[in-house]
Amino acid sequence: MREGMSTRDWAMIAGGIAAGILGSRLLPPLIAMGRGAAMGSGGDPFEKLVNDHRVILSTLDAMEHAGDAGKAKRMALFLMLKRKLAKHALAEEDVVYPLLVDEAARREAARHLYEEHADMKIMLFEIESAIMDGRSCSDTVHTLRELIAKHAREEEQEQFPRLREVLSQQKYGSVAAQVHREEALIL
Repeated sequence: MREGMSTRDWAMIAGGIAAGILGSRLLPPLIAMGRGAAMGSGGDPFEKLVNDHRVILSTLDAMEHAGDAGKAKRMALFLMLKRKLAKHALAEEDVVYPLLVDEAARREAARHLYEEHADMKIMLFEIESAIMDGRSCSDTVHTLRELIAKHAREEEQEQFPRLREVLSQQKYGSVAAQVHREEALIL
């Protein structure tokens, strides 16, 4: 122990660090749940996901236009994309797709969307590997962008409207809170 610091001082420091770590992991989902519950009285839980689609496609456009720019720029864009996709996929896979099965009787559609998410994750791995190795990833970025555009169209034009039709007002409100909570789990 350092001179002048008692065991009690060290315990307080350790307790503060533990509280900080715990707070940084627990507070975002709790805040998001509160925000989602507040939104739940009138907000559309699927608008957040539609907006995510726009941000993800815009990031992919920036990656396509960056071409084979410097490794640092390519990696920065990739990490933005990967984080946004992870948050978005978690919300869809844990909230929306189960609703497609349970509430909308669309098991095959949900299965298809899960499979496309798996394909996207494989392409993310390929892009990251190419960037790390200094290889071009333009073709894979383009293919990923096309897949996500098609996937987003299907969700926005078919699956989200169907869920809007079948969900009760009470369930509709809780979905907004669940989507926000899931996305908040990834910092």
